[in-house]
Amino acid sequence: MKRKTILIVYNVLVLFNLYFIIAALFTTIYIAIDYAGLGYIADHYAAVSNQQHTPIGIITHSLYFSFITLFAVGYGDITPFGLSRAVSMVQAFVGFILPYAIILNYAIINPNIIKFKK
Repeated sequence: MKRKTILIVYNVLVLFNLYFIIAALFTTIYIAIDYAGLGYIADHYAAVSNQQHTPIGIITHSLYFSFITLFAVGYGDITPFGLSRAVSMVQAFVGFILPYAIILNYAIINPNIIKFKK
C-alpha cells in the first residue's frame, strides 16, 4: 500500500511540475512579445493604469494570464492584443488537450504504469 501512495504522490508532483513549466514558458513568451512591441496584455480592472507597463506589472499580468489561460481559458478581466492573441490560442489549445493526453498515456498507451503488483 505504501508503494501505491508513493506512486500517486509522484504522479501528482510530475503533473504539477508539467503544468507549472508550461505556464512559465508561456509567461516568458508573453513577456518577450511585450518587450518586443509585438503585443501586450491589458488588465481592464487594474487599480493604476500606469502600473501595467512597469516591468513588475508586465510580469505579474503575464503570469496570471498564462495560468488562467492554461487552466480555464480566461476570466475576461485581462485581454491579449497583437501577437499575444495567437499565443494565447495555442496555450488554450494546450490546456484543453493536455488532460486528454495524460489520460491516454496512463490508461491506454502505457497502462502498466498504474497497475500494481500485490
